[in-house]
Amino acid sequence: MKVQRPSLYQVIGDNIKKRIAAGQLKGGDKLPSCREFAEELGVNPNTVQRAYTVLEEEGVVFTIAKKGVFISSSPRPRPDRGQVLASKIAEIKNMGFTKEEVLSAIQSQY
Repeated sequence: MKVQRPSLYQVIGDNIKKRIAAGQLKGGDKLPSCREFAEELGVNPNTVQRAYTVLEEEGVVFTIAKKGVFISSSPRPRPDRGQVLASKIAEIKNMGFTKEEVLSAIQSQY
């Protein structure tokens, strides 16, 4: 059985969330630039950018153009996973996929 490891950008994002939960980072704190953080971590700047983008989509951080990326004071609640899944399934059904096609595609991805 193949174990799927989290992507590096996910590890970076999770680390930032842990630092917020631990009180090491607070609302309004500025994060390092992508380039600085990437250099510090020894990774590609695009990896840090992807982590920041996902965190922004989750409401954990926000960006101010030409100023930087900052920790949000009150993160947006994450969308209900069941609702997201139901919405995606409805989308797929509207595209004309059969149940068998969908199940086959899901099975091949896991």
